[in-house]
Amino acid sequence: MKNKNPWHIYFIFIGAFFLLNILNTYMLTVQGLNRYIAPFKHTFLGEINAFFGNFSVLFLMLLLLFIFIKKAKSRMISLIILTLILNLFIFSLGVFNLFFGTAFSLPASTIFNNPADGFAMGTFLQAILELITYYRIIVFLPTIILTILYFMADRVRLKEMQFQVTIKKTVSGLLIVVLFMFSAVTTYYDEFAKTLPLNSAKSTFAIQNLGVYPYYLGEFFGQPLDIDLVRFLELNDEQKLATAYQEYNKNQSSYTNFFDGNTYSNRLHLSQAVDGLYVDPAIANGNNLHGILEGKNLVLIHLESLNSFLLENQYTNERLIFLNRLMSQSFVFNNFYNNVGMGVSSDGELAVLTGLYPMGDRTLYWEFDKIQYVLNTIPKYFNQLDYHTEVIHGDNERFYNRDHVYPELMMFDNFYSLEDYIEDGYIIDEGYVYDTINQKVHHSPWISDYHLAETTNTFGQQLIQQSKPFMLFSITMMPHTPYEFDPNGLRTDIYPQYAETINPITLRYINYVDYVDDIIKRFLLTEFNEDQTLDNSVYVFYSDHGSGLKNGDINVLLDRDISVMETRKILQQVPAFIYVPGDEFIDYGDYQIRKGLLTGEQNLVRSQVDLYRTIIELFNLPVGQDAYYGVHGMSTEPTFALDNRLMDVVLDQYFYSMRNKEKTHPEAAIVSNDVYDYILRFKILSDILISTADMQKQVNQAIVNIYGD
Repeated sequence: MKNKNPWHIYFIFIGAFFLLNILNTYMLTVQGLNRYIAPFKHTFLGEINAFFGNFSVLFLMLLLLFIFIKKAKSRMISLIILTLILNLFIFSLGVFNLFFGTAFSLPASTIFNNPADGFAMGTFLQAILELITYYRIIVFLPTIILTILYFMADRVRLKEMQFQVTIKKTVSGLLIVVLFMFSAVTTYYDEFAKTLPLNSAKSTFAIQNLGVYPYYLGEFFGQPLDIDLVRFLELNDEQKLATAYQEYNKNQSSYTNFFDGNTYSNRLHLSQAVDGLYVDPAIANGNNLHGILEGKNLVLIHLESLNSFLLENQYTNERLIFLNRLMSQSFVFNNFYNNVGMGVSSDGELAVLTGLYPMGDRTLYWEFDKIQYVLNTIPKYFNQLDYHTEVIHGDNERFYNRDHVYPELMMFDNFYSLEDYIEDGYIIDEGYVYDTINQKVHHSPWISDYHLAETTNTFGQQLIQQSKPFMLFSITMMPHTPYEFDPNGLRTDIYPQYAETINPITLRYINYVDYVDDIIKRFLLTEFNEDQTLDNSVYVFYSDHGSGLKNGDINVLLDRDISVMETRKILQQVPAFIYVPGDEFIDYGDYQIRKGLLTGEQNLVRSQVDLYRTIIELFNLPVGQDAYYGVHGMSTEPTFALDNRLMDVVLDQYFYSMRNKEKTHPEAAIVSNDVYDYILRFKILSDILISTADMQKQVNQAIVNIYGD
């Protein structure tokens, strides 16, 4: 090759620079090359537009380099370095896909504001493992190939080759870039508005249909490529604003459900409740379920990273002994899903505490630093009833900006965090003795959830002694990806059938079921199996999100071939149940559990926003005319669940992607345009609600002004 004309080698190298770096973007946009993403449907127009968009940015970079670098050899070296930088960029975006399942955007970067103590090393090692096991090394092929081309060329002759850079050539090149970019951006906006004009979908749509390089270049220079949603829906006066939201508002004495055409109300009666619902006479209110828990305390328990498949797998379910017994005395949501977006755990909290969907591409808790939201929240309503409201969590108070969000946005009276535990004498390095007889200690960078459960009981008992009604919000810490710090350690002997067949991270995750069962038990029983259930209290358990195991191991755990779409559905399904303990006990030999006063099962789709309404109506909270949008957890009313990061929708009949409605489970399902448009419109309205500080207040006032009290 060194005998060939150096000009030929040079131009082959330049062509390879463009071709390889453009092809490399498909590692982020094609699901066959990236199992972690949820792409839009690929179209001819989108692919052509992205090609020219990517080409334009690469050409601009090349042009700027060549203005200052005149020798062919130096130009080739500079392009190799530039390609390495671009490859590292592509790899980093792929790592983001691994953990978050969607394309990166600058608003999503607030997730990195969280302190990384305890997570950083495990996450880094997982990313390196991914580089090897999932062949991500191929994203560096452009650098490798260009380097090979460079060393195969006659570098002495290349060094002698120089170029003249003229103003005319430079201006002509810039005009080409401007022309291509203007055309690409215009086409992008037109297609985005017609497809799925949502912030949570924007980054994925843009890298597919505008190009990876132009999208992130625009983000870097402050061009978010957003659409004005208020203008898009033409909500330019109070009448239109009220009408739009009233269509979805469930806080009405009578409204018609879109899916079945039946009439429902904000007062649930037994006639429209699920079959088999048991309401003990101690809390019954005739045929009316509204307010049956009024005056009781609420212990809301947020369980970290639990998927419902742990209850479906024979071997993990067998180890969840206490949880199964507790659920037999509870009202259980068998078809329950998360609503999280980029804010992950904090988004789960947001959905439950406010009944609102997160946008999906950013973390509202961190956005609160810039936008002082005024939202209706469950703790705010309890405060109006003179309850004490408090959060208990074993993590750093700054994680997710909680030290500001809890008192100022959610309106909790107090937040007891890791710093408070330490101030009260807990020493992290010594760990927590959760089994005093055998002197077993749980070591982790945070507070053990055994300790969290004990704290919850202590605080609750103190408030009961003071005759002070309360809402306690206890947030567990583990299991958390990458599923380290299990006090029981990694045991291969308890799952010998999986020890050699699933990934280490999956094995660590299913090992955690013993811990999960124990800490749920500790909320209600002492270490010595003595009852410590809080009197006159209701326990609501829910998981914030799933495990994020997108490595194919779900097929192994459930022992069947599972499609990509069904896998996504499984990973979004999480446990939730309501336990209302009475005064009678059920004997299980080693311990007793209080008999549940409210039991039954909900097999219809429900999600975290529905818990908000359910709590409001069961406790008869003073919401007045404030609009809310979920359905009651115990009713027969059909609804949908929405994952706000991937834009996946769960209905009772099927599961589909709003990014590509042809992607369904079951595969034969057909999504009607009416259903798609109804849910899309609500998601747009939901995003508008949290687009400005007081939009929810404006909407509620508009509804009152137009529709009356």
